[in-house]
Amino acid sequence: MPLKLIYHFQTSQNQDQEFRPASYAVVYFFSDDGFIDAGQLRELSKAVPDADHERLTFLNLDDLKAFALRVGEELSVREVRLISVQDYNIGIDGAKDLATFRGVFEKYGEIVVNETVKKKGLLGKLFS
Repeated sequence: MPLKLIYHFQTSQNQDQEFRPASYAVVYFFSDDGFIDAGQLRELSKAVPDADHERLTFLNLDDLKAFALRVGEELSVREVRLISVQDYNIGIDGAKDLATFRGVFEKYGEIVVNETVKKKGLLGKLFS
């Protein structure tokens, strides 16, 4: 059960005489069981020092990935699949059936793997 994260990339801009750096904002973070609690996400984002913890915004993609891995580690999930809103929309537009729709994260997204969480073997799956 991989976690799935949809993020929005905002380019840097000058607005109202103020420079705003590029950012990566978490839009949705969920698993097959539902959305992950926003309070828990804010708390876990504190592992990334330069993040805006209230808005779940990160300065670069590496920080976003580090956050995603931290959440995966906390929830004992090995894989987190990340996709931008733009790529997600492209995938949805091209989805012709349910199988294609479910494959959007695999085809257009990026997978980050948490090496500290071990995959369950056959016996582990039988006895869990």
